[in-house]
Amino acid sequence: MAKVIGNVLTSKLSGTIGNLNFYNRQGVPLVRRARGKTKRNSKFTDEQIALQDKFYRASCFATEAVADPDLKVYYHSLATGAQNAHNMALKDAMSAPKISEIDFEAYNGRPGQKIIVRARNFFRVYQVYVKIFNENDVLKEEGYATEDRIPTVWIYQATGTLDTHQAKVEISAENIPGNVTTVAKMIKV
Repeated sequence: MAKVIGNVLTSKLSGTIGNLNFYNRQGVPLVRRARGKTKRNSKFTDEQIALQDKFYRASCFATEAVADPDLKVYYHSLATGAQNAHNMALKDAMSAPKISEIDFEAYNGRPGQKIIVRARNFFRVYQVYVKIFNENDVLKEEGYATEDRIPTVWIYQATGTLDTHQAKVEISAENIPGNVTTVAKMIKV
């Protein structure tokens, strides 16, 4: 991508000439190599179709996000250089949160004890939800973790007593566009 600076002939030009594509981004004229011809009868693989679907959903979210004044301001605050709020919302929608660590040291099945979760996203993790099952896979409690003052740290405070010596804890982290990552761990209490 090349920037066109001070050229009267290309400053208002947009479109393709030969193998060059002229366009404007935020009032700055730019030029790039034009795409090559695509085969009309080419078949897409299942992976390509899944990626196209993911991109379509992300693009729809980005369009809705910039239509919401609050989200537009949020995503615009994250944009740098030639990026804009739509680009940032699209990038956020294309990525899912990552749960990097779950600390069960302070939890042994009693009310008031804490499970600490480290979850991150490219921009922001919106919420973390915790479910605790007994060893018979019966849901014993569930609820939202609260965000700690330390970035990426979420704390879930147990409300009930676990009646078994082993439990399954299922933790889900969600970002603003609604992408969810879930991790399940078996623990001894």
